[in-house]
Amino acid sequence: MTSRPGANMRGFGLLELIITLVVSTMVLGAVMMTFLQSSRQVQRLSDVADVRQNARSAIQLIEREIRMAGSGWGRVDIFGNNGLGVGDTLLAVNPGYGTAAGNDSLVLVGAWQAATTLMADMATVSSQTRVKSNAGFAAGDLFILTNGTSRSHMLMCTGTSSTDILVHATTSPWNAATNTMTATWPPSGGYPDTVTNVYKATITSYYFDATSYRRPVLMRHEYGQPPQIVAYDVDGFRVNYVMQDGTVTRNPSSMALVDKVSPVVYTRVTDSRRSTLRDSVWACVQPRTF
Repeated sequence: MTSRPGANMRGFGLLELIITLVVSTMVLGAVMMTFLQSSRQVQRLSDVADVRQNARSAIQLIEREIRMAGSGWGRVDIFGNNGLGVGDTLLAVNPGYGTAAGNDSLVLVGAWQAATTLMADMATVSSQTRVKSNAGFAAGDLFILTNGTSRSHMLMCTGTSSTDILVHATTSPWNAATNTMTATWPPSGGYPDTVTNVYKATITSYYFDATSYRRPVLMRHEYGQPPQIVAYDVDGFRVNYVMQDGTVTRNPSSMALVDKVSPVVYTRVTDSRRSTLRDSVWACVQPRTF
């Protein structure tokens, strides 16, 4: 007797189908889990690279301005007033030590914009400031007079004239004749013409801000301009000073003993699992006039 074709063949049972579905689901779940983990890791690495690049750009900007700070007068004190009419003294590099566990700030004074020379002696702080050319100077600009070796003074330009004069009216508190101004004015005739340089001053401060924005940031504030964010997801800002004897400190007793300035930007990236990765970007640079 010949059996019919397929008489001994049967289909999948319900239990077999259930087992197959369970195994397939587990395999697909493992694949999806691997994919999601890989995606999170890729995103994490992308965030880290982005934050590091921002910090690196900020450090490069600070490095450039440190290198140019004090061009024309070097370590010479800059005598003048602050915006409240109170006598003040600045340096090319002004440390702002916080606390051992806190953050630092940094104020840099540079002159990489307009520059000229005196064309008439300036015997006193109230004397007329006549220069070779007042091109590039405008009302509201700060300018520095210096002999480059022993004296520097900062005033505010309150206007210009066609005869190449930088007006510095005492209506501005920056130009008040305080003791800091008058007592430190160069003796024996004041600032002489042709050998006294006049620079448009650029005063820039860098500081850490953890309260004004959703994420902690490093700020740059140039005098006369609105503050700007130069790095975000910042975990701290420190400035180390390499002294001439090779020691390192964040709080130098005298800038005359500093050889190099080393700013450090600490970064922080926190992913969706609340895992935090911390890193830092830094530089070590010597102002070219030091």
